[in-house]
Amino acid sequence: MARRRHALAALAAATLLVSSCGNVIEAQNEAKSGDDHGGGKLLRVAIFGGSWEKGIRQSVIAPFEKETGIRVQAEIGTSTVTLGKLRQSPDAVDVALLDSGISETARAEKLVASLPENKIPALPELADRAKLRDGDGVWALTMGYWALGLAYNTEKVKTPPASWDDLWAPANAGRVAIPAPATTGGLPLALLAAGQADAKGSADITPGLTRLKDLNAVSFFDSSGAASNLLQSGEATVAAHYNSGAWPLADQGLPITWVAPKEGALAADSRWHVTTKAHNVEAAYRFLDFASRKQAQEGLVKTLYLAPANTTAVIPESVRARMPYGPDGSLDDLRYVDWNMVNQNKSKWTDAWTRTVPR
Repeated sequence: MARRRHALAALAAATLLVSSCGNVIEAQNEAKSGDDHGGGKLLRVAIFGGSWEKGIRQSVIAPFEKETGIRVQAEIGTSTVTLGKLRQSPDAVDVALLDSGISETARAEKLVASLPENKIPALPELADRAKLRDGDGVWALTMGYWALGLAYNTEKVKTPPASWDDLWAPANAGRVAIPAPATTGGLPLALLAAGQADAKGSADITPGLTRLKDLNAVSFFDSSGAASNLLQSGEATVAAHYNSGAWPLADQGLPITWVAPKEGALAADSRWHVTTKAHNVEAAYRFLDFASRKQAQEGLVKTLYLAPANTTAVIPESVRARMPYGPDGSLDDLRYVDWNMVNQNKSKWTDAWTRTVPR
């Protein structure tokens, strides 16, 4: 019995020692991880998925990591998903990529911070409209511009659309797809139908909704991917779609092309932000500067067909026709939306859409 008690005691002591060593090792690992993050060697960046993730990793993240030695931990999600994360935990990421509209909401809710201009050397190279400002200074930098225009099937559409009015052409009846209110382009398209896409007129969206009610649409899609699927399947042959979503279909060999309407495509942009509770602020500033440089911008032009925010970036002839303003246009030819006005009226306008426009 005595030997057994001694054996049990020895076993208990050994177990305690192993557990203690394990706790010490775990604590050391946690400290090391904390030092890695706090020391600027790890940066958490929220980006979009799909082809956007591939393009951003290739043109921004990989070369940034190589140049700086800072490891980027990409958090994949839509603008809405990232906004939800920040609302729940303001320090969820250090850098957030958000689309226009959602970006203004994040700023209004104080989830993204003002940027010290001296920390971003590439800032002077950006177009003025790419530097989002308010009374407290610059708070977001545009990664690139895309736009809602007209995508169509070149084999099934005999008369190519050239105007927004062509969505209502009798020949396209029952074969048109347009964005729903939940998307970036939904409510701005209704404003455009009302003759005030820039939202600088009255806040009355009723005329646009009435016109959309008369549109014989096959679908009101809730995402860019859904629009692409409708065109790919042939269910829709004409769509109010984004250039960044339509051109990848052409790259797959599908008979799909995209044009900027003669009245102007509806502009949107994706923007970089530093969150108000970012852990690695200095690394975040370096990332925004790198993403705004000529080299990174030119990479995004080629991979995602985004019009560059950097005015020194060169657009190759091979992709110029795929820019959101068309082959011969510029940022000045796009139609810009007052997103603050849209956000202020979003709930009311969405309710009105639901009551007026058939599903």
